[in-house]
Amino acid sequence: MPTMRNTRLAATLALAALTVSPAGAQGDNLLAANLFGDQVEGGGAGERATGDFNGLYDRASGELCYYLEADGIGGDATAAHIHKGKRGSTGAEVVTLEMAEMDEACVAVEAGAIAAMLRSPEDYYVDIHTAAHRDGAVRGQLKDD
Repeated sequence: MPTMRNTRLAATLALAALTVSPAGAQGDNLLAANLFGDQVEGGGAGERATGDFNGLYDRASGELCYYLEADGIGGDATAAHIHKGKRGSTGAEVVTLEMAEMDEACVAVEAGAIAAMLRSPEDYYVDIHTAAHRDGAVRGQLKDD
């Protein structure tokens, strides 16, 4: 179901696509993931737990600005990250994310790390942790949306 946040994000991403940048470069800066509890290796918050990540990398500032939300994760989020790892495997933390309630958050990302994520988003995943699910409540592979 569309929410005000999703509508705002769509408008933000559409506006970003119209900003002055080399042809085609803006589309290469988008990352997204659909998160589910049953995608967490070793368990998670269950099949009803879901989340969404939608991000836009700003090459000028070196920041990844994003919306991250979760539902049905069995408590408050204690941490969120982007990890290097293909579907079905776990991997090292690459970016620490924050859960900014009903708002966009931005985080500085090392140029080499974001270049690798944008080149092969399927090699990275987003996860959200809770006190009850320290190894992850929900998880989703990145895609270039």
